[in-house]
Amino acid sequence: MASDATGITLPILLWRRLLRELRRRGGGRRESGAFLLRARGADNGRITRFICYDDLDPASCPGAITFHAEGYAALWEYCRQKAVEVIADVPTHPGPHVGQSEIDQRHPMVPVVGHTALIVPNFAGAGWWSLEKVGVYEYLGNFTWRAHGPASGRRRVRLTLW
Repeated sequence: MASDATGITLPILLWRRLLRELRRRGGGRRESGAFLLRARGADNGRITRFICYDDLDPASCPGAITFHAEGYAALWEYCRQKAVEVIADVPTHPGPHVGQSEIDQRHPMVPVVGHTALIVPNFAGAGWWSLEKVGVYEYLGNFTWRAHGPASGRRRVRLTLW
C-alpha cells in the first residue's frame, strides 16, 4: 500500500481541491486530514483521489486527529470498492510548524514502509502552488521516518499538471 521508489506525483488541481476541503472542514480552529489514493496495483505513485478522515470516521477530528478502528475498516472497504490503495496521508497542523510530533512519529496512520505523511500548516492555509511549506515524511518502519523537503535536497512528492 505504499508508493514505490519513484515517489509520489500529485495533480495540482487535486491538491488545490484537497486543501480547500481540509480548510473548510477544519474551520480554522481544528485539525483535519485525508488519505491520498492511487489505482490499486499501479506501478507509480500517481495520486488519483483522496478521502477525508471524517468521511470514514466522523469522530476523528474533534480538535486534534484521533482516527479509530471503525475509520480504518471503512477505509479498507472504500479501497476495495473503488480499486484504490493508500499511499499517503495529509494531516493539518494548527500553526506554521510542519515537523512531526512524537505522537506523529510513534503512530503512523498507515504503518507500512514507504507510506508518506504530508503535514500541512495553518489548518490547510498553505499555498496550493507549492509544497515548500508542507512537511513531507516517509515511513521507514520501526517508528523511524525520513524527512523530504527543500532542506534535505530530497523530493518525495511533486506537484504535476495532470
